[in-house]
Amino acid sequence: MVKIILVSHGDMAQALLNTAEKIYPFDPKSVDVFTVSGCVNWEGLSKKIKSSLGAQGALILVDVFGGSSCNMAATLTHGIDGVNVVSGVNLNMLLAALNNRDKMTSDELAKKVIEDGLKAVVNVTQRLK
Repeated sequence: MVKIILVSHGDMAQALLNTAEKIYPFDPKSVDVFTVSGCVNWEGLSKKIKSSLGAQGALILVDVFGGSSCNMAATLTHGIDGVNVVSGVNLNMLLAALNNRDKMTSDELAKKVIEDGLKAVVNVTQRLK
């Protein structure tokens, strides 16, 4: 099973996990959540994230491309096979990851969550016209 790790600014990652738990049945302890803020111990957080990487690969979902969470995750995992960092996490992406982590490799899962995340971005007003 691919390990899912959420890294975000503030409480976003935990809120996504809490919401996903209400929609899709899974063990929330199977997903690691990390918060990045101005007062975080970067070295300690880096070690925690690195130690949570799964033996069968990992998918790290972060909030903002180029933000602290993204930069940290990308730097930590650069060159590690089977680990993908994907930015712009939304609920659709997390649900896709949870639903497919047993059936796919980390690379396949990264592609799937990006596809599903993009499908969720819709101008509803335009779609209804």
